[in-house]
Amino acid sequence: MYRNVILQDLNLDFLLVVLNRTGIDKVQVCPSLGPLRWMVIALFALASALPLPGTAGQTDLDRIDAIYLLAENNTRAALKEVEALGTTLGPQTPYVVRRKYFMARIELEIESAQMDAAAASVAKLLSLALEQKDDIGLILATAADASLMTSAGETGAAIAKLAKLAPLAARITDFETLSYYFRVLSNAQIAVGKFEAALDSALKALHNAEQQEKYGPQARLKSMNTLSNVYSAMNNPQKALEILNQALTLAHQLGLKGMLATLYLNQGGAFSSLGQTDEYMAANERALKISRESGQKQTEAVVLSNIGDSWLLKRNYRKAELFSRLAMDKYKETGDQSGFTTAQANLGFALMGQGKVDEGAAQVRQALKVQHGAEDISSEEGVLAELGKMYEQAGRFKEAVASIREQQSLSAQLFKAERERTVAALQEQFDTVQRQKKIELLARENTLKDSEIRNQQLQQTVTILGTIVTVMGGIFVFYLYRRARDANLKLSDANKQLEFHSVRDALTGLFNRRAFLDIMQQRPRDVTSLRREDDSPDGLLVLDIDHFKCVNDTLGHGAGDAVLVEVARRLRLAVRESDMIMRWGGEEFLVYSPKGTALHIKNLAERILKVISQAPFNAGGQSITVTVSGGFLCLPFSGIPETECNWEKTLQIADMALYLAKLNGRNRVCGVVHLLVPFAEALPLLESDLTAAIHANMIEIVEVCGPPLDALAPRLAPKD
Repeated sequence: MYRNVILQDLNLDFLLVVLNRTGIDKVQVCPSLGPLRWMVIALFALASALPLPGTAGQTDLDRIDAIYLLAENNTRAALKEVEALGTTLGPQTPYVVRRKYFMARIELEIESAQMDAAAASVAKLLSLALEQKDDIGLILATAADASLMTSAGETGAAIAKLAKLAPLAARITDFETLSYYFRVLSNAQIAVGKFEAALDSALKALHNAEQQEKYGPQARLKSMNTLSNVYSAMNNPQKALEILNQALTLAHQLGLKGMLATLYLNQGGAFSSLGQTDEYMAANERALKISRESGQKQTEAVVLSNIGDSWLLKRNYRKAELFSRLAMDKYKETGDQSGFTTAQANLGFALMGQGKVDEGAAQVRQALKVQHGAEDISSEEGVLAELGKMYEQAGRFKEAVASIREQQSLSAQLFKAERERTVAALQEQFDTVQRQKKIELLARENTLKDSEIRNQQLQQTVTILGTIVTVMGGIFVFYLYRRARDANLKLSDANKQLEFHSVRDALTGLFNRRAFLDIMQQRPRDVTSLRREDDSPDGLLVLDIDHFKCVNDTLGHGAGDAVLVEVARRLRLAVRESDMIMRWGGEEFLVYSPKGTALHIKNLAERILKVISQAPFNAGGQSITVTVSGGFLCLPFSGIPETECNWEKTLQIADMALYLAKLNGRNRVCGVVHLLVPFAEALPLLESDLTAAIHANMIEIVEVCGPPLDALAPRLAPKD
């Protein structure tokens, strides 16, 4: 018995896939047959291979499999086929088929930028799963909804929704569902800067993908792509590139074209972080070509945004503006608010680079407002840093300082959150060890009780056996004791290493911001009762490498890292053993000199300027001259109690002195040594405009200039 099948607007690629599914391995086309006869033959073969009505559910599952295969090469055609399939399904269709149909439709609608349609499909799947009381369907629908929320900038709410599913996800064993759930969770965690949690989720997604029997390679590729995104967000582009290269090789081997655009897109991001601009452009061009051919609008929008970013790196601001506007239009079409704000920020930077500073800054500020509302602190901090650089490039130093202050505030928030996560992880590790000890203790007690019961039952006839059991129990206890002791020793060593690395900069080996904050927290709130300013004050000297961005842009980030390491080494040569050097952030350093008078800090600044510029640096195989600029103050400042002018305000004024040194020509250090007017009167200008404070005769300032530089010495500086 056979049934008639009516196929309307059947895609040729899809037909070939279905024929292959029916067992027809080879199709030969006779030149003498026209297209209509060829189609009739194909339909006859298809109808002959279709099963009886009793196996309709399996036939629909096979058709969904074929749609997934078609989507690897043509998203538009796959979406048409899944929509056509939907018209044939009804309440009598097996639930598993309808669940799989909705997931295929949701994924294709998202990739085709039909977000409203995807949201409607998610609602239908959720209703169906609740009706069937199906945990797998509930997880799939909720995760898909969270993915849409993340794209719309509602990341915090998306993570909260996924967190509620954690107990449910722990109970199921469906690898395909778990891989999808952890991929969505990892992407949301990346957006809010929870990188350690995102890495854990991405690794779980990859583990579950490797256990899948069906769609295993596709799920593995998607999980590897998510894992590369985590490493990129954690500033480890080399590891991200390694994973992406493996994924690209696998995608080419399997002919999975649908993932190539996304993989090339993220490969470009890794190249950008490594300073390989040409490779970055080439990867984006490949991704753009593939995404347009396969109708992946979401991926196309991201690629256009990245190309705009690459033109920003090359300082071709007109092309950057063009591609940023194209990306914004495409993001509007897809409904991706997060991507839209990124492209809008790039548009603002492009306009600022063309001299339209106020117009561009307005675009950037609008993007920052959206990121702030979405609690995307990591992206907000990066945009503020770039905004400060663009203001400085335009000569708008006051606005640059304000932007940097905002960035520093967000950096402090990120640092605090990271520290809290680390403490929580350590606490969890400690609790796990304690739970394990309790389990071992209970096991030991049970063993002893069993021995006592057996001894009472066997009495004297089993005395020898009881002795043997006791001896073995002692050996077991000793073995457990040795294991517990070794575990404690390893935990102690790990804690010591963690404590060391928590206060040290990984690149330079110098103390980091946290080490200085710890010292300042231990400092008495009112030290004026303990010592006078001219008796034993503390010195704060802020230093910044001149034209460091040009080193990175011209010679690459590897050369920039080499310059940072060498500057750290030379600073150690210039300071006292009792002084403390910190890498404050980026190319900025802080020297804390206990019991250092203004004269001492002035002499220290002279030594530092000399030791930094006296010998060329080897950066990226090229010899260059490097200079620094700085600003210093003593703490307490000008006899003012620290309850009025604490170390944070003092450091802020030192920062302003640093920017004064930059304005006066760089390769110099400016120090504010005395107040000539009451502190309350001078404070507004001290925090915003030292030049005005000097002209108003409010402060006494000293300037230490570095050694004159050889005019022929190779130096890197921005081009006019």
